[in-house]
Amino acid sequence: MTALPFGLCALSMSVSAAETPTLEQQVDALNKRIEQLEGSSISPSQFENSQVSLYGSFRPTLVYNAEKGNDKDDWDIGDALSRIGIKASTEFAEGWSAIAQGEWSVDIANNGNLGNARLAYLGIASPYGQVAFGKQRPAQYTLVEEYLDIFNHASSPFAFDSNGPFFVNNFATYKLNLNEFTFMAAAQVNGDKDTHLYNSGLAFDNNNLHIGIAYLDQNTSDVFGGTDVDGDKDTWAGSVAYSFDNGLYLAAAYADVDYSYDIAGLSKSGSTLDTAVAYPIAEHYKVKLGYFDYDDGKSALLTQSYDGYNTTLEWNPVDNIRLHLEYLVRNYDQKNDDQTITIGFRYDFNLVWGNGN
Repeated sequence: MTALPFGLCALSMSVSAAETPTLEQQVDALNKRIEQLEGSSISPSQFENSQVSLYGSFRPTLVYNAEKGNDKDDWDIGDALSRIGIKASTEFAEGWSAIAQGEWSVDIANNGNLGNARLAYLGIASPYGQVAFGKQRPAQYTLVEEYLDIFNHASSPFAFDSNGPFFVNNFATYKLNLNEFTFMAAAQVNGDKDTHLYNSGLAFDNNNLHIGIAYLDQNTSDVFGGTDVDGDKDTWAGSVAYSFDNGLYLAAAYADVDYSYDIAGLSKSGSTLDTAVAYPIAEHYKVKLGYFDYDDGKSALLTQSYDGYNTTLEWNPVDNIRLHLEYLVRNYDQKNDDQTITIGFRYDFNLVWGNGN
């Protein structure tokens, strides 16, 4: 083996020493790297204008159901639309924010599975309005029917439940707030599928008063003579709600529904009516009353129309806990009437991180 000249040997030792920094040098380099990270794009400081929340509502029920004229009654564990979700927002410029929300049902009544998506969208909120894409609430619910949705039941509002959409997938929405007015426009963008839904609405809110109106156009289908027939459904809906200073709450919503089918001359008209009253009768106690009427527009022999009423007593020991006792009656035109007694429990939570607006 040939020995290295003295000069090359000294150079090799010098390089080796440089490649093995002392502990003090390693600590100094680490501190410099931390300073670089704190000023980089992945710094935690980017979340100063962001907020994330994990929320949920668990609503198990114990239900007694009796069907008149059929001597049928039973007890069952039910669920009043339990759900869990996450919301997030980040302000990336003055008045501009990215927003996102995902929400899923929780199947308490059966296997406890995390069920279908209720909401799943991403959008941009700006001084010029909010635009969002994904599964969302339609304008008819947001501006009209939501003000009747005060009862502890999966079918509330009871007439709207059989007629209008609560959530729409493949949905593009625009929402603009101008002082007391809120405008919404939305459309279902569903590729080459033969479906459509267009929905727009306007609401006025001043102090304790709310007035909302919405128009909805969507495809529909029905069975005539054993044959499926496609068509369109046009709905005009409106609501008014008012909260009095003594805690009394009154609300009513009405929808006029017209169906036209692809067969000439084939059409029908229906309607929905929902009313709601809520009043505190003592500290932490509230009574709620409702009357509803659903008309599907079908002939007397084929109709699934019904009307009915419900009475609910609520106990709210704290803001996020609710216990209720409900008595509900549905009177059908062609089916056996039914009545249910429900004992329910509701627990809400909302965990928030960040300091966004």
